[in-house]
Amino acid sequence: MTKLENRCANCGGKFGLVHYNHWGLRFCRKACKNDFLAKTAKGHARMRKWFGWATSRKDGNMGRVSCTRI
Repeated sequence: MTKLENRCANCGGKFGLVHYNHWGLRFCRKACKNDFLAKTAKGHARMRKWFGWATSRKDGNMGRVSCTRI
């Protein structure tokens, strides 16, 4: 029996000689890593749309307020 730490975060596959990391998660193939990143980006875009946040703005500051120290 193998531990969950020794499995891919996306597909659950075993690691070979090479594994790919992203923020503490390990993936067995580069395709698994890219698939995971695409799924999370799609989920984040859906949440932004649901909350009514703009995904892109024409003014370029993405709704951020800039302030300067006095």
